[in-house]
Amino acid sequence: MINKLICLILLFIPNLVQAQEVSSQNESLHSYMEKAMEEYHIPGAALGVIQDGKVTFKQSFGVQSNDEAVTDNTVFTLGSVSKPLTSLGMMKLAEKEEVKLEDPIDNYIAFDYGQKDSEKEITIKQLLSHTSGISTYDGLKIADQNLRGKHAISEAVELLEPAELTANPGDTHQYSAANYLLLGKIIEEVSGRPFEEYMTETVFADLGMSQTAATYESALKLDYQPGFQSWFGKPLKSDGWFDDSGAPYGYMASTLNDMTKFLQKLLEPDELLSQPFADLYFSPQVHRKGDSYYGLGWRINTNEKDPYLFHGGETPDSKAELFVSQAKDYAFILLTNKNNFSEVMQTAHMRDGIQSIIENQEAKPLPKVSSQMLWSTAIATVIIGLFSLWSMIQFSRKKVRKQKVWVSIAILSLVIGIILIPVLVKIFGSPWHTIVSYAPDIALLVKVIVGILLINGIGLLAIYGKRRADTLY
Repeated sequence: MINKLICLILLFIPNLVQAQEVSSQNESLHSYMEKAMEEYHIPGAALGVIQDGKVTFKQSFGVQSNDEAVTDNTVFTLGSVSKPLTSLGMMKLAEKEEVKLEDPIDNYIAFDYGQKDSEKEITIKQLLSHTSGISTYDGLKIADQNLRGKHAISEAVELLEPAELTANPGDTHQYSAANYLLLGKIIEEVSGRPFEEYMTETVFADLGMSQTAATYESALKLDYQPGFQSWFGKPLKSDGWFDDSGAPYGYMASTLNDMTKFLQKLLEPDELLSQPFADLYFSPQVHRKGDSYYGLGWRINTNEKDPYLFHGGETPDSKAELFVSQAKDYAFILLTNKNNFSEVMQTAHMRDGIQSIIENQEAKPLPKVSSQMLWSTAIATVIIGLFSLWSMIQFSRKKVRKQKVWVSIAILSLVIGIILIPVLVKIFGSPWHTIVSYAPDIALLVKVIVGILLINGIGLLAIYGKRRADTLY
């Protein structure tokens, strides 16, 4: 009897130890999330963790933009975390032999990218791995346009066409929304259904994701609320960004409950796809740097001691991070409802901290918020404004020397005011509408600077012209 009792105790001890470890880990994760949200001024967030096939942590924090509490059923836009789902949708078509990944896209859609003047054609696999030759800039040009309706993807493809390739297909990795837009178009043409309908019936249903949408209308039915844009470090409710044409690359929307279901399947690849498609889905395709590769909708680290795959995502008012360690049998999803270009690293820091808690039971310190770009622009705005005011006052005086110098200042002000935005677009490699969308505070300051420069230039020339007229008459 005593021996049986000892055996039972010995059997329960590992379970008790494991339960204590999970409890301690969850306390750390909860504390870390609250601290990170306070440090980074994030209004609402959700975090789900899967370990050994089980949900070990699933919790929501903070508020939505309608002041209601974030719950496990709150809808977040996923940003580029949409790409692994679109890739899965394409892999299912390949699995059914409805497409071949090595086929030219010309077999499935009519799209002009100069192929008549080149011997090389873009393949589906090259779209999946961002090696089509379509540039990042061209992808940004057609992104975040807030196109709506069942023809939104086709409309965006028309805006993209004709595409001028900046590299031969297969030669260079250029991360571009245009690649996944075209994949969405191919899915529509091959399946004969709108992209959302195909994804809902073929992908989301298989994953048990009943609270995931790929159009604005469907997201509203799930009570989707816009997130927040950061203005000078403070979250302000967004006017609402949801581009139906962007669903394949960045505008799917889902909940913590649904995304944890996706995570569970990711840790069991053979439940997602049959072989060899399951292995191919997670395979590295193009080298980026060090151990870093891009696969078919995944960022992949191939380090032998710590291999993992992940993808971050953002829209103008949300950010997300998905992380999978198949070698260590865990995965997590982080969803947040605020964004700004100057704060781009915040969720990446949080991802690293969550990973550290899960693997090492210790959180990494949270780096402080860096607002150098924002405040540099603000300081420049003040300096330019004060200089312009001073120059107008100085030149308006009756006795002023070196009038040609002031005229030169006026012309220079006009020239800089006219070219400033095009120059910034060139420097950052982003269209102006992208800068406005993802850094509205900086964009506003730039507009103010442009306005000051133009007013200063026109004002100085007007004073000079009046003075010349008075001299002549």
